Amino acid sequence: MDAENRVDGEDGKPDTAGESSSAPAQGEGVSPNPEPRAEGPTGQAILLGAGESMPGTPTEEPEPEPSEAAPEVPVRPLTGETSLSAIALDQVEEDATFRIRPEGEISKLATDVARLGQLFPVDVRPSGPNRYQIICGFRRVAALRFLKRDRVQARIHTSLSDEDALLLALAAAIHASPVDREQLEATRAQLEAQGRLSAATRDMLEKALATDDELAPESTEEEVDADELAADAAQRLGALNQDLSLLADVFTSLDESRRAELLMQLRYSAELVAYLEGL
Repeated sequence: MDAENRVDGEDGKPDTAGESSSAPAQGEGVSPNPEPRAEGPTGQAILLGAGESMPGTPTEEPEPEPSEAAPEVPVRPLTGETSLSAIALDQVEEDATFRIRPEGEISKLATDVARLGQLFPVDVRPSGPNRYQIICGFRRVAALRFLKRDRVQARIHTSLSDEDALLLALAAAIHASPVDREQLEATRAQLEAQGRLSAATRDMLEKALATDDELAPESTEEEVDADELAADAAQRLGALNQDLSLLADVFTSLDESRRAELLMQLRYSAELVAYLEGL
């Protein structure tokens, strides 16, 4: 009979007859915690070391440690309410707290404001009774003061915190990207090919494309008597008014761009007259 099928004897003791002596002899060390054993494919016992598992048995891989994520900056709208209004220019304080870059040359900007008006409002916040602090738009304010205007279109931010005001000023400066020279030249060529390049548009593009040498003064400044200048201006305006009266008769027959350009210059003259009469 095979040893695996042998049973105990009647006396309750195992029958050891015919069994080979394979037990460890007295004195040999026996581990109280024997190595775990498993049977291989052929029934042969395989010793499993610490941390080992049966071949072909899926093992649990350790979960990766969560990486430390960068702290998120909360996104929130600007504090306070916003309203659009035309405020007196003398109510805007000479405060450079939020100026990011110098104003630089404003003559070309002043020319465009004189022709087209103020296209974009400035950003301000109340700093006192009928007083405002500039956040964005320092160059526009300087151009309006250069033109002796009395009002400025402003976006008024009520209850705007110092932090939000600084963020607003930085965003306006960082994200402002001027059109490069190649794009301006391509636009000029496209407008000219389409017949849309008016005299005012050409002048604006040429000034934007001009180099510093071309913008240099033609001659040194000379002191001019104010009365003489006024007399000369009145004489030239008289001759100009005669030409304007002739144009009035044929105004409807003029090209649309010519009419718009003429009205733009007349509108500026009318605003200047209103300003002079208010002095």
